[in-house]
Amino acid sequence: MRNNFKTCARILLYLTLILILSGVYVFADDEGVKVVATEGQEETVTVNKDVSSKGDAVIVKAEGEGSSAEVTVNGDIESDEGHGAVVSADEGSASLSVNGDIEADEDGIDAKAYNGGSVIVDVEGDVESDEDGGIDAAASDGGSVDITVDGDVTSEEESGLDLKVSNGGSIDVAVTGTVSGKQSGIITNAETPGCDGDVTVTVWKIKVNEKDGKKFVALDYNGKINRKFEKTINYIIKIKDPRYISLPNLKKGKFGYTAHEGDVLLVRVDVPDGYDLDHLYWDEDKELELIRGKDGNYYVEVPLGGGVILSLDLDEEDDGPVVKAAYAGPATGDKEELMLWIAIMLTAFGLFIKTIKCRIACE
Repeated sequence: MRNNFKTCARILLYLTLILILSGVYVFADDEGVKVVATEGQEETVTVNKDVSSKGDAVIVKAEGEGSSAEVTVNGDIESDEGHGAVVSADEGSASLSVNGDIEADEDGIDAKAYNGGSVIVDVEGDVESDEDGGIDAAASDGGSVDITVDGDVTSEEESGLDLKVSNGGSIDVAVTGTVSGKQSGIITNAETPGCDGDVTVTVWKIKVNEKDGKKFVALDYNGKINRKFEKTINYIIKIKDPRYISLPNLKKGKFGYTAHEGDVLLVRVDVPDGYDLDHLYWDEDKELELIRGKDGNYYVEVPLGGGVILSLDLDEEDDGPVVKAAYAGPATGDKEELMLWIAIMLTAFGLFIKTIKCRIACE
């Protein structure tokens, strides 16, 4: 029995050493997951459960030329005191796929790419930070960061997105839901494409904040409203009833229809047979209706912060006007007319009976 125990202990020790030397660390639920690939190494790890940690919950790093680290988490990620996910690449490539939500005390996602490194993060859920940014991303010296969130991104204290590029770095963030932050929806040093690097944001809706009486969704690192960048944001235009509503002047991309703030969009409505168009809305709460232009077409202007979602109400067509009788008698509420009507009917009935009796007597 003792020999079997020693054998098992040795095997466990050897496996642990192998994992450490290869740069792969998979800890218990309360200790998180860490995967590190060094120069020339390729590491792939799948975690089929939720991951929670007091510190950084998931760490994915690719360090050195030819390095590759890939992690899939089939569950939620939660950190009580650290980052939800830390993903970085220096020359190599690092990727994280999360089939759930990310919730953290610090940044929900911390993504960094240097020296031509590539970072890819895909989240099938929401991303939330209690004290820092929802997503904090930086790319420099040709590095690239590509993040997609199929849900909302929220920061309770800072900005929803904190994006910084330098020396030809590029950042591409797409959020199919709402981005919101206490200080700002977005903070970035980018203004227009090609300025220090490229920053592309595609989002359905951004919370609109206010500063010195002016509304905004993006700030620069000096705390000023980043108006130039705001105009570059791609807003996803959602359609709740695609069978009946389309945007004929726009082409669908990866995330459907997109447009910029201030764009005026032609909205085509195909009402099915047997129905009439009752209302046509462009907001989530179905309170704001599209206005019909003088040309008879419907249009919507994309507002600051986006949030356009097109929907309609249909009514069944009427069968035609109701045909009323030429005379339906007086209203029962008018007693005088009612009594007169009864008297006329009784008199007519009495004359009718009298006429019948006379005919019988003559016969």
